[in-house]
Amino acid sequence: MNVLLIYPNTQEHGDIPIALTILTAVLKEAGHVVNIFDCSLYTPETDLHDIKESFGMFKVAPRAPVSPPPRRHLENLATDLVNVINNNNIHLVGITATSGTYPLGLQCSQYIKNEFPDMKIIFGGIHPTICPDEVIQEKSVDMICIGEGEDALVELCNAQDNHQPIQKIQNLWIKDHDNILHKNTLRPFKNLDTLPAQDFSGFHEYDFYRPLDGNLYKMLNTEISRGCVFLCHYCSNAHLREVFTECGTYHRRKSPEVAIQHIKSLQEKYNFDAIRFWDEDFTAFPAPYLKRLSELYKKEIGLPFVVYAGTRTVTEEKMQYLKEMGCITLAMAIESGNYWIRKYILNRDITDEDIIRKYKIVQKFGIRVSAYNMIGLPFETRKMVFDTIALNRKVQASTSSVAAYQPYPKTRLANIATEFGMLTKTPIYNSVQTDLNSPHMTKQEIEGLIRTFSLYTKLPRKFFPILEKCERDEEFSKKTFPKLIEYLNTKMEES
Repeated sequence: MNVLLIYPNTQEHGDIPIALTILTAVLKEAGHVVNIFDCSLYTPETDLHDIKESFGMFKVAPRAPVSPPPRRHLENLATDLVNVINNNNIHLVGITATSGTYPLGLQCSQYIKNEFPDMKIIFGGIHPTICPDEVIQEKSVDMICIGEGEDALVELCNAQDNHQPIQKIQNLWIKDHDNILHKNTLRPFKNLDTLPAQDFSGFHEYDFYRPLDGNLYKMLNTEISRGCVFLCHYCSNAHLREVFTECGTYHRRKSPEVAIQHIKSLQEKYNFDAIRFWDEDFTAFPAPYLKRLSELYKKEIGLPFVVYAGTRTVTEEKMQYLKEMGCITLAMAIESGNYWIRKYILNRDITDEDIIRKYKIVQKFGIRVSAYNMIGLPFETRKMVFDTIALNRKVQASTSSVAAYQPYPKTRLANIATEFGMLTKTPIYNSVQTDLNSPHMTKQEIEGLIRTFSLYTKLPRKFFPILEKCERDEEFSKKTFPKLIEYLNTKMEES
């Protein structure tokens, strides 16, 4: 069977979805042909990373040594989809969707159905999993996959190839010819060691390159675990745990041996020079696991890498293993510098003192640490934002980036925002624009603080009046930021 997998990316290049690369691998392993349609080509030339670079969140990095693929105008999307389907004799279309990319994914499905009414279209990913009733009601959607899709999609393709019924495939909701909906049960979680290594064919080499700390790396995006051990109110994990109650252990990982085997094969095939582990909390792994992983990684891989970690799971022992393993950057979330917001709004009960201590542990081992933050949260005031700025100044992270709070559906915090009338329209899920009608800050104030946040965390206080003007005046900030960033970089070089 010939399958088309669509990535309805809307914001920036380089974030190749891990799920599509694994689905490509399992489908090919089962004898099917896979084509990738990457909507990144239809996004604006300036992506979110470039915007955040201009805000001083990231250092300016060299551009990729390979030319980007030719960009296409969004008006060409429908025609291009039709051509790809015709030219490759496609039998099934799969679309992965987050809440942010779902509108474009749905648009793609409507284009396809208009031209190919009998084409079967299946949606998968986080948004169909948490909002299945919303997605399946669309006329251009025939099926949705709830949760893991590796076995379900292979079974679906095999059944269609062999003209067998598909109505009872686990993890799938399926509309039949009479528009009767079959809601099938969920299957046990996949043993991650049984998955093949990722397959990146179909994505352009340009999308492998990622800037980091002023350098450019050909970077492998991968993961060795699934799930998260925490239940933060802004995240979907709490709802997902309820959905998958009967499926097994929610947070699971590959064995160190299989994880290293996969990474080694990918490095040999694609010649990566760095790795970004997308695991939700790399230091949530038990210390003995990290010790074994570190030993194998040093021996078999030896590439610099980046991980994401939680302040609540960082320990000196784990940092020792990451240091020996070759970690060059650990990204650790502060989210908010206000304890009340952290405990009661975000469900992250950790004190300022503990956060500072955890940053010092990472820095003690010479690992570069970057801080992630959110502003524009429900009930957050301007003073609370400056609590976050103050805590970032205390931890002295290498970089302090910020995103607007994004009210993902079925999360505790989005429900609270809706209940209190702060969320009255469909969110756009853009990390530099707020979706919230805050009673304490205007939209312009929140977005002005996003624009100036990183410079507030780094520049001497004498610059605060200038930054406050940059908050209110976007044109002034565009003229002023390059000078402020140049001043900051000069001072950092001198120190």
